[in-house]
Amino acid sequence: MSERRDVGVGVIGVGGMGGRHARNLARQAVGAKLVALMDLDQARAAEIAADCGVTARLFDDGVALIDDPTVEAVVIASPDATHAALAKACIAAGKPVLCEKPLATTLAGTQEVMAAEVSGGRRLVQLGFMREYDPQHVALKKLLDDGALGRPLYFRGMHNNLALVPPRDQASIVVNSAVHDIHSARWLMADEISQVMAQSVPSQPDMPDSSRLVQLQLWFRKGSIGNIVANMESGYGYEVVVEITGDTGMGRTQSLGSPMVRGNGQAGRAVEPDWLERFDVAYVLEMQAWTQSLRDGRATGPSVWDGVASLNVAAACLESLETGQVATVSPMEMPDLYEG
Repeated sequence: MSERRDVGVGVIGVGGMGGRHARNLARQAVGAKLVALMDLDQARAAEIAADCGVTARLFDDGVALIDDPTVEAVVIASPDATHAALAKACIAAGKPVLCEKPLATTLAGTQEVMAAEVSGGRRLVQLGFMREYDPQHVALKKLLDDGALGRPLYFRGMHNNLALVPPRDQASIVVNSAVHDIHSARWLMADEISQVMAQSVPSQPDMPDSSRLVQLQLWFRKGSIGNIVANMESGYGYEVVVEITGDTGMGRTQSLGSPMVRGNGQAGRAVEPDWLERFDVAYVLEMQAWTQSLRDGRATGPSVWDGVASLNVAAACLESLETGQVATVSPMEMPDLYEG
């Protein structure tokens, strides 16, 4: 029996995140090969191709890459505002796609992608909620699924960045950053969020719409509660911690991968500078899982529905920030395509 042929993959956007995906695809994945790169900065695309040790076709237009017959699957890591249109183009072309979050910058945009995929009758999109592949998060999820912590009662998420320049606005923090934590809450608690209360601390007092820290209080449908703090200007490094309190125990992820160092009368651990370093292993495992799904012909991992449901919660958070009141998350029914 002949061996299966590697699937040709194109990467759209080869900045920090896209460059990481391209390298992981070329060096760590099995069953797929990097055949095309798209970036408006053609010099950067050529540099990434050389670094990956591949001869890839270079594009300055995402749709042109998707339409290329040598490209059988696509990674979307371009700016957030481009995700929805490119994902719909992949669906129309019948090509599987690993799309970075958020799926779109608006709830309506995510719903359009979902409608296109549902209309096509099969899952083609895996969304880049890579925490589902982080060993720490996976271990905590297993504890919950095995009942080791009992019934989950409380979710606590901490998400710190060193600093993001220029200052972020409230919508950017919620939709681009805290959406990871919202998805983690839904995934780990195995429940949907029904109500939220959001508060924000401005980056600068004279810029009330700017934000350096957002706090989200959560109420889940089954009666549990939660809290997320997303601090975009921590001043010390990048750190993500999740803690779940159950009725028989508590579980908490270890956020730092560095060793404990003792010397000169002190003991401490280094903090990773950014998400690319903190979730380095998760990105590799995510890419390996996606390329395996290409070989199996069946999409797995976080789905378009996860993108829609998470941004639905994010939209309620933005409403709460605007009104200063508790906001109800609009009820939505999950299409049968995403069952199981």
